[in-house]
Amino acid sequence: MRFFLFALAAVLAPTLALAQTGDPVVAKVDGASVYQSDVNRQAAEIASSMPGAPPSFIRRRARERVIEGLLIHAAAEAAGFDQRPDFQRQLAQQRRTLLTQSYMLDYLEQRIDDAKIRALYMETYPDGKGQLQIHASHILVADEVAARAVIAELDNGADFAALAETHSIGPSKSRGGDLGAFGKGSMVPDFEKAVLALEPDAYTTDPVETRFGWHVILLHSIEHPPAPDFIQVRGQLARQLSEHLLRDHLDELRADAQIELFDADETAKSQ
Repeated sequence: MRFFLFALAAVLAPTLALAQTGDPVVAKVDGASVYQSDVNRQAAEIASSMPGAPPSFIRRRARERVIEGLLIHAAAEAAGFDQRPDFQRQLAQQRRTLLTQSYMLDYLEQRIDDAKIRALYMETYPDGKGQLQIHASHILVADEVAARAVIAELDNGADFAALAETHSIGPSKSRGGDLGAFGKGSMVPDFEKAVLALEPDAYTTDPVETRFGWHVILLHSIEHPPAPDFIQVRGQLARQLSEHLLRDHLDELRADAQIELFDADETAKSQ
C-alpha cells in the first residue's frame, strides 16, 4: 500500500514548471496554469507504459493527469496538509536531498572535464595496455605440513587439479583450484607477491601463508590485454574520478565541522 501511494503521488503530483518562451499554457485550473512542458513530461511517462497508444490519446490523458494533480494539490493545501508536522519534516528532508544533489553536481561539473578523464585513462592504461590479468590456481590447506605434502606429490608428477579436488579446503576445489583471471590488488599481498614471482606453468616450491591458511599456487599465465577504447570506459572513469573528488571534499568538510555522536539506544532509554 505504501509503495502504491508513492507511485500514485508521482503520477498525480503537479509539476511546478516556470513559464518559458515557447512553453504555452494549455489549460488553467482555478487560475493555476498548465504548461505544455508539464503535459510533455506526463506524455513521455504514459507513452513508455502504453506502447502503441495513439498520440492524440496520450496527449489528452497527459493533460488530464496534470489537471488531476493540480486539483489534488489544491485540495491538500485547502485541508492544511502542508502544515502538518510530518509533511514539514518530509519536505525538509527532500529539500536537503535536492540541495545536496545540486551542490555535488555543481562541485563536480566545475572540476571534471574530458581532459581530466582522459588523463585518468592514460594513467590507468599506460602504453595502450589493459590492466594486468593473472590466471592462477591454488590448493588451500590448514597447515604447513599438509602444504609441503602437496608440493611433494606435485614434485612426483601428480596432477594439480586432482590434488586440489582432494586436498583443498577452499571454495575453488570443485574447479580444481582454478581462481580464474584476476587483477593486481585482488588477492592478499603475500599471495599476490608469490604468484607474480612465478613463471607460467610453475608452482610455488614453498607454501605461502596468508590469513586464510597455507597455499600452493600454480600460475597459468600473466597477460596485458590491449586497453579498451576510451569511449567504452569513459563513464566508469568519470565515476571513479567523481568518487575520489567527493571523498576528498567530504574529508575537508568533516575536518572543519564539529560532529557529536550519540548512542541511539541510550538516547531512547533516557526519554
